[in-house]
Amino acid sequence: MQVRHPLLAAVTLAFALASLEAARAQAPEAALRLDLGSGVTMDLVLVKAGSFRQGSPATEPDRGDDEAQREVTLTKDFYIGRHEVTVAQFRRFVEATGYKTEAEKGTSGGFGWNGQALEQRSSFNWKNPGFPQTDDHPVTIVTFDDAVAFTRWLSGRASRAVSLPSEAQWEFAARASSTSAYPSGAAKATQAAALGWSKANAMGGTHPVGGKSPNGSGLFDMAGNVAEWCLDWYGPYEAGPVTDPLETRQNLSDKPRRVLRGGSWLREPKNGRSAARHRNAPGTRNADNGFRVVASTTSGPAAPAANPPASSKGGDEKQSPAGSSDPSTSRSLGFLALTLLAVAGGLVVAWRMIAWFLRTLVTRLFLGDTAAGVSTKISEDGFVLRAPKVPMGHRVHYRYVVDGKSQTGSTVLSGDMDLGQTVYTGGRPSSVQIFAVTAPGEALPAEKPRPARPSEERVAPSTDDSFRGYPSAYR
Repeated sequence: MQVRHPLLAAVTLAFALASLEAARAQAPEAALRLDLGSGVTMDLVLVKAGSFRQGSPATEPDRGDDEAQREVTLTKDFYIGRHEVTVAQFRRFVEATGYKTEAEKGTSGGFGWNGQALEQRSSFNWKNPGFPQTDDHPVTIVTFDDAVAFTRWLSGRASRAVSLPSEAQWEFAARASSTSAYPSGAAKATQAAALGWSKANAMGGTHPVGGKSPNGSGLFDMAGNVAEWCLDWYGPYEAGPVTDPLETRQNLSDKPRRVLRGGSWLREPKNGRSAARHRNAPGTRNADNGFRVVASTTSGPAAPAANPPASSKGGDEKQSPAGSSDPSTSRSLGFLALTLLAVAGGLVVAWRMIAWFLRTLVTRLFLGDTAAGVSTKISEDGFVLRAPKVPMGHRVHYRYVVDGKSQTGSTVLSGDMDLGQTVYTGGRPSSVQIFAVTAPGEALPAEKPRPARPSEERVAPSTDDSFRGYPSAYR
């Protein structure tokens, strides 16, 4: 065949090849390895956007009443951890940041394994869950906030958005296009032993990640080892088709609980079904709770500085290109622009100083040392601070009474203070008093304590019997 326009054909072919190469360059890799430093890495697997049916059919054995099916569409590709976060990876985070888990901060510790059941001891934390573990075991005795702290650190380390998975992302990744009851296409609980570590085969503890069969996407331990924290608050599914769902309401359960997925070494094999849902209070620190992460497919480093204009050196400075202004005029306009920028910058700095002064003045005049605006809610072994109007990084100073003994302490506000920040005291406080809030670097003012008064709170008995037979840490 004779080509009538060879030049046009060549240009078209070159354009097509360039477009194909650009598409390949933009397409995310099927796997991602993140460098955590000190020789520690984390492998993630790409999950392409798509639609699936979340939940379980009414005919599925062992299904729960909270697994009503719905059509879900996820509009963005994402990476998800090939394995649960390991002890080595969490240790790297702790070494890099000096972070202390919630089980380490108080005097009560976490719920570890005593050989028969989960038991709370001051010595139990992520480094000592009550059973032997190596660097390759999944990290446990981490609360929801502990897991979120890890993801925030990893986001900065990896220069891309990293978080816990939503409940929909987790199930979509676990199913890997399968509609069977279990992640790897297995339909019966008797087949679950090949998929994960459960009460039936774990023999009282976690096992190194990756020791069982992967699912269709190459993900390990999606049906056991540790239950994995998700971003959602627990509640009934929203009816009808949904897109990128995330439950942000915390009042849909008997008390606020976060979702966990994937079964665990402490629970029956049926809890490793793809649709099985679990929930715990966000401050729960059990030896069968862990997490894995999801990450954005695009990295987000700081934008590079704009290229400077081309230098005029080497040319004839007395001659200007057509349409350009006189150099002296340009210099005058430039000086004027810099002057205006300096004035504007000065006004911004002055306004910030005025705002800081007014905020401090209002705090001293109207809030005083009682630090109104910081509320507390007493729980069985501590209390929750809520301070939605206090800036992050400020320190809250408090006094509490447990078993007739008064103790003082302080904590730096971090995270979402609309949801609250937990302070563990090792027992139920009879009273909690907030006596000061200080800004970063600000000295503690002279204290003017108010008389402590017993809290009028009462914890209503739970009517939820879905955890009957399990340790009280699940309630």
